[in-house]
Amino acid sequence: MYSYDNEPICACSTPAGISGIAVIRVSGNGCGKLADKCSVILRSSGDYKYLSELPGYTCAFGYVKDPSNGLKVDEVIFTRFEAPHSYTGEEMVEISSHGSGAVKQEILKCLGMSGIRMAYPGEFSRRAFINGKMSLASAEAVMDVINSETERQLEAAGSLMSGKLAEEIEYIEKNLYDQAAMLETFTEFEPEDPEEENAKLETVKDNLSDCHDRLSSLCKGYGKGRILSERLRVALLGLPNSGKSTLLNTLTGFDRAIVTEVAGTTRDTIEVQININGIPVTLIDTAGIRQTEDIIESMGIGRAIEAGRGADMIFYMIPPDMTSEEAYSGIKDIIDDCESVTAVFSKSDTGDNPEREKIETGLKTLGIKNFISVSAEEDLNIDKLEDAIIDFYNELGGGASEGLLITNSRHYTKFLKATKKLSLALDALDNGLGTEVCASALRACLDEIGEVTGKTVSATLADTIFSRFCIGK
Repeated sequence: MYSYDNEPICACSTPAGISGIAVIRVSGNGCGKLADKCSVILRSSGDYKYLSELPGYTCAFGYVKDPSNGLKVDEVIFTRFEAPHSYTGEEMVEISSHGSGAVKQEILKCLGMSGIRMAYPGEFSRRAFINGKMSLASAEAVMDVINSETERQLEAAGSLMSGKLAEEIEYIEKNLYDQAAMLETFTEFEPEDPEEENAKLETVKDNLSDCHDRLSSLCKGYGKGRILSERLRVALLGLPNSGKSTLLNTLTGFDRAIVTEVAGTTRDTIEVQININGIPVTLIDTAGIRQTEDIIESMGIGRAIEAGRGADMIFYMIPPDMTSEEAYSGIKDIIDDCESVTAVFSKSDTGDNPEREKIETGLKTLGIKNFISVSAEEDLNIDKLEDAIIDFYNELGGGASEGLLITNSRHYTKFLKATKKLSLALDALDNGLGTEVCASALRACLDEIGEVTGKTVSATLADTIFSRFCIGK
């Protein structure tokens, strides 16, 4: 584990590699004075000679110099931020330089020679959390924003980072603390008016029920949130030459998988990431499922079955020459482990399956309800497969909006535990177990919520969370 301190820190906040510009971030009270050792101001909004003299939220043109010999490293733009109105809540400086690897390394070396150490992974966001600039949940959402690849992912992550989750949890926490305080008064003092006490207890129950409903709603939203965080896994299963690889290529828009008439061409799973209406999807092409003596192909078939069992959705490919017995036996041992299976009658441009009605009847006994005819070659009804993905996603999470979705599995686990402990508190009141039992369960509930907001999180857990961040964030 890293040894944190309050010393000024620096890191490159833009990705590795060559780019037009790069941003070097510096944070820590007094960092401007230290950066004066390796900076030269050429032009600014006033007659400022040193970086540390720049007013907050202003820029200046100049260059970074090697403090050991005064040689120019690169011409840059300096931007200075004053505490506490900065990302970290500390004095900050950002240096916009040219984006070559050599330039970035030289600037960081010059900052190090000036007394500014390299930041640890996530240390900027860790300081923002420590200095009260954001809740732990908002800080964790920073990485979700950075990793967003679709508009739905960005909307959900941006909502969490902007504090919508923090606002909802703050409301729940305040309400729970108020009810806990009320329960403490019942425990400490003998009631003077039993009827008045009963009325107050009913108010407490109503408020706890409201909080329980709000927490339950957050937990239900994890159905969608998990997909946005981990991607929707869609496996393409079927016999050899049933059109799986051709469908993969059609959905992805390029020839990712090799397509031939030779059975067993695909011998391993192939995963491709695509975007369906803002939903992040991982398509999995698999080996054709059949009996074979080929050891390598058998391994691929085993992986195909594993992919189906681990998928959120299965597109089960049924070509025109597949029999009803083959269709039934090919999926019956996998279907129980998958939430959604769509039977896809493939190669429809070459003709219909003569046993289609019999196949549908057999598959319906397994619980399969969706049947779609497609032709990947002719791009026929491919949009219906995309609609099936969208419909599956929309049915998750109790219809929760992307405006407030739990995407973090740690948050979900804590909220789920908090919901269960809140249920115990309500049961204690309903079953006459006493206000002390209810108050105890309520405190345990608040402890679980506090591990999301950061109020009761341990230093070790906080360090672990931020160590997963990139260094410049």
